[in-house]
Amino acid sequence: MTAFERHFDFNQVFNFRDLGVYETEDGRALRWRRLFRTAEHQRMTPEEAERLFQEVALRTVIDFRSDGEAGDARGFGALVREGVRRHHFPMGNANSKFEARSAGVWRPDYIESLETYPEHWIEAFGLLAEDETYPAAFHCVTGKDRTGVFAVLVLNSLGVDDETVLEDYFLSQRAMDTLVERLRHRGVLKPDETPNPALGVSREAMAEMMEHLRTRYGGARGFLTSHGVDASTFDAVEGQLLEPRA
Repeated sequence: MTAFERHFDFNQVFNFRDLGVYETEDGRALRWRRLFRTAEHQRMTPEEAERLFQEVALRTVIDFRSDGEAGDARGFGALVREGVRRHHFPMGNANSKFEARSAGVWRPDYIESLETYPEHWIEAFGLLAEDETYPAAFHCVTGKDRTGVFAVLVLNSLGVDDETVLEDYFLSQRAMDTLVERLRHRGVLKPDETPNPALGVSREAMAEMMEHLRTRYGGARGFLTSHGVDASTFDAVEGQLLEPRA
């Protein structure tokens, strides 16, 4: 890991990356090494965790996994330790990826995720207004679906353009490809075995949700405002995450 590398590489933890540097429409940019998105991290080794904390002294973990997923016997993962606050906003169907494997198809409904759990999105967004939150990481299981919805809410509300937001979402495909490659290398997947379709990334599904945000709410800020986020919170989040104007 270097100071200017977006993606962090761990042996069995995928999709850990920095949300910094993305530019906003008013010419500012997200701060580097401030906010991260990732998959669950129970398989992160103690050595990998120490390497991460030497570079990024995380203070907050935001967990969007369902109760069933978060109740893993291995615990919450190597990032949850003394000095790190974990906030759990349970959502989603713990069996969805198993169902996708059985059905042979993955059709994520990001609009449903958005509209079913507004109170969780609002609470999580509110954490981003607080000094003591940072540096922070948010995650679900694979770090692309529920995590992706929250990333859209954050980036769009800060004024990052739609194409950049979608490109950030689609970076998860790189992580999923690496995951599949390593599963094959370890023999978990046979060379000719088709991976679980839930390990795919649907740009179309996320674009559909973003269009829903635009047409129904006027964008992420409209959605967040309609559920109680006020102007002072937006100002505070901007102050925490955006570099000041030159």
